[in-house]
Amino acid sequence: MRTKHPSSPASRGEAFTLIEMMVVIAMVAMLVALSSSSIGSALSAQQLTSSSARFTNELAYAAQLAARENRLVGVRFLRREQEGGGAGQSYFQGWQLMVPDRITGKWRPFGEVNLLEKSTIMLEQEAWSTLLARSPLVNASAVEDVDTTPPLFAFKPDGGTTLPRGASAPKWCVTLALTTDWERTPDALPSNYRTLVLNASTGAVVLY
Repeated sequence: MRTKHPSSPASRGEAFTLIEMMVVIAMVAMLVALSSSSIGSALSAQQLTSSSARFTNELAYAAQLAARENRLVGVRFLRREQEGGGAGQSYFQGWQLMVPDRITGKWRPFGEVNLLEKSTIMLEQEAWSTLLARSPLVNASAVEDVDTTPPLFAFKPDGGTTLPRGASAPKWCVTLALTTDWERTPDALPSNYRTLVLNASTGAVVLY
């Protein structure tokens, strides 16, 4: 009985060729890249939803705090410098509650600054964020803090807000979107966004 020599053609045909191995490696690399991109997009979308919900809850808390403390509770919006961006590149990504001092009347922070996820920003354009386009409630000189950014509006202790209301008043809102989506098409509203609408009369906040 004859045995096949290890170097025979039949034996060599059972192994992968170099070209076949390169093709397999390329396909695996492409699948990994596609998977990483999908996971990254899903994570960013989740962060947008999480930031929006947290922002909504904080504003609802501010309305409750005004009634509990029996005084105005203001909200100021803060910018954050972007890592790796151009000089001075910043977006609105933070907010902080403020209250007037019962003796001096000057506004001071109430609690720490709250920040959105780094992947999420507030759109500044008035068409999508009327609150950010509003003039401050007080001048910077009325703020007792290192950061003299004043509140843009305040919740009232008896309900409602200091924002104008009525048929001629705009719908008060803030729209959040992913930074990457906005930078890709800065003149258009991204397809993935969340909008917080504030009722000036009742102080209620609804997330869309």
